[in-house]
Amino acid sequence: MTASPGILSPLAQPLRIGAMTVPNRIMQTAHSKQYSDRVESDRETEYYVRRARGGCGLFVAGNHFVHPSGSIRGFQDAFRPESVPAAKKMTDAVHEAGAKILVQLNHHGAQAQPDGPDGPRAVYAPSRLLSPSTAHATREMDAADIAAFVEGWATSAAHARDGGFDGVEIHMAHGYLLHQFLSPLYNARTDGYGGDIEGRTRFPREVLRAVRARVGDDFTVGIRIVANEFRPGGPDGAGLNSAGLDGADMRAIIARLRAGARIDFLDLAAGGYHNVHYVFPSSPMPFAWLRDDVAAVKAANPDVPVFGVGAARSVEEAEEVVRDGIADMVALTRAQIADPDLGRKLLGIEPVSPDGRGIRHCIRLNQGCLGRGSRGLAMSCTVNPIAGRERERGERPRAAAVQRWIVVGGGPAGMRAAVELAADGHAVTLLEREDELGGQLRLARRVPGRESVGLLVDDLERDLASTGVDVRLGVLAAAEELRAAAPDGIVVATGAVAPRATSLALGGAYAGGFPAAGTIDAFAAAALTLHNPRAVTGAESPLGRRIAVVDADGTAYAAGIVLTLLEAVDELELVTPFETVFPHIGAGYDRPLLLERLGAHGGFRRTPAQRVDAVGLGTLALTDSVTGQVTVLDGLDTVVAIEPRASVGIAGMMDAAASPLAGPAASLTPDASPRIVTIGDAFAPRTIDAAIFEAVELAYDVAGLATLRA
Repeated sequence: MTASPGILSPLAQPLRIGAMTVPNRIMQTAHSKQYSDRVESDRETEYYVRRARGGCGLFVAGNHFVHPSGSIRGFQDAFRPESVPAAKKMTDAVHEAGAKILVQLNHHGAQAQPDGPDGPRAVYAPSRLLSPSTAHATREMDAADIAAFVEGWATSAAHARDGGFDGVEIHMAHGYLLHQFLSPLYNARTDGYGGDIEGRTRFPREVLRAVRARVGDDFTVGIRIVANEFRPGGPDGAGLNSAGLDGADMRAIIARLRAGARIDFLDLAAGGYHNVHYVFPSSPMPFAWLRDDVAAVKAANPDVPVFGVGAARSVEEAEEVVRDGIADMVALTRAQIADPDLGRKLLGIEPVSPDGRGIRHCIRLNQGCLGRGSRGLAMSCTVNPIAGRERERGERPRAAAVQRWIVVGGGPAGMRAAVELAADGHAVTLLEREDELGGQLRLARRVPGRESVGLLVDDLERDLASTGVDVRLGVLAAAEELRAAAPDGIVVATGAVAPRATSLALGGAYAGGFPAAGTIDAFAAAALTLHNPRAVTGAESPLGRRIAVVDADGTAYAAGIVLTLLEAVDELELVTPFETVFPHIGAGYDRPLLLERLGAHGGFRRTPAQRVDAVGLGTLALTDSVTGQVTVLDGLDTVVAIEPRASVGIAGMMDAAASPLAGPAASLTPDASPRIVTIGDAFAPRTIDAAIFEAVELAYDVAGLATLRA
């Protein structure tokens, strides 16, 4: 919600932060993009400039490393002299676009890999421990190590100033090196750098003093620090042997740090790699999850700007954070990955986008952003596949000649394709056989912890209406009728279903092949569960009390099915041919929270590395693929089969010659018949990211095709 006409929104007020003044209260905190390697790139620059033009007032360029032992491929090294001219090019462009930009100076410490881009290296930490993120043992830092890192931070800060940054942010959060010294979870030292608050803050205070001495008082220097570690205590088997720091502890640490050096701002965070879902909060985390801790830090530090992460109840209510004194800046980081014009919209400069669409919401699945990063890939965005490709994918002009398109399928691929084509000026009809739009998203948004998927459905329905798409529900498209309509193009976005038989030539969960008599497919099981009123009335699930789920898929789709079924039964035995459960859900970010949710159900059991020999009446005969041991699960009410989904097409219609990624010429038909393009799961079952990516690429392809024909 923005301020009423004629009243200046709190978000529009400038703010003095140390030696700089930011134009408004909207910011993007540091986030990993992997757009640059060692020094800033044009790709990184264009990403920031696009969002500066969209209204963001302050950026923090993230994870610039202060020492060779912390370098990571795909990130920037702040200690390198050659970083200065590259940074100057980027900061000049951001300033010209109207925003300010800080740089975050960091060392990962125990979270660094022992094999860096230049070769093997030691992994440093305050104490010898097993890293929560890599499981490697660390080297306990000595006095020489500490002195070298202090100098690394000071040198890097000087380079940042020369490179045109408006200030530096010293990273003391997220379980990285300086945070490790602050926290008893990592710091077991008995010398002057451990023990009580005085010892544990000594190294961070030395860094702050060295940085300030190198850059002077007329340069902004602040910190990123956790407001709460959210670990109440007790050993957890990850090499951690004490309770973490709560909100009161962290406020005392902030006070000690401020007493030792001038700090111009406090950028708040939470957690660490011991509970990484607080570092990278995803859909199961509530909105405003850090609000109370942010407010407590601000109340204790009224004289210094505080940046509010996880403080807004919703994107639309962001101004409340500033208005009510929760924080001085509102961090909307993933929200501005998803919608680069979010700042202008919240400030009331641009209530909606030029084509009539409103805010495009982040759906907090961490798939296109952090999920790609955990695999060493450049950041993208599930709902905004243009993120990171601003140079290649600029604004499309409206079509000079209107084309008639029919989109078959009302899931994410079809809905977004229809929106994009209509926004370009084409006449679009969308046909959906069900009485409701959304496709598989209708199920996904009802999975416990994934309710935020509903934001995407709502956004797409709104955009279909605003762009004038002719939506027809309850229509089963037939090839003859589609051709008879004589459109210029047909988009096949009919999605995917649970298969009746497997198409896997190798692998699988069943020794005798699939289908296996006696099983029920995943979609049918989920539908039965979601229509069951057990959560309200206590009625028994139609699946019974004790079920087995045989997962041969291993993706987030399979995890969603299991989470849904788990809500409705007393016992669920997860059987999989893989060596671990859900192997295609990355080891970072969302996986620990998923396992925590599964483990919280007292009736969850897992049996990996198994092949199904037979499905009997209430039984499941299994063979361990490693040991050959045969076991039988009995007393089962239902056996649910999760198989990789199968694409759905249109009977009697030829498949597209190529996916839209093959380029315009590849999918042209040689005569006057309609151009046919298949996208999303209908082409190959994958993720929401793929569905929306191909829908957007189709629109660019059509725009290019129109140019070629002209």
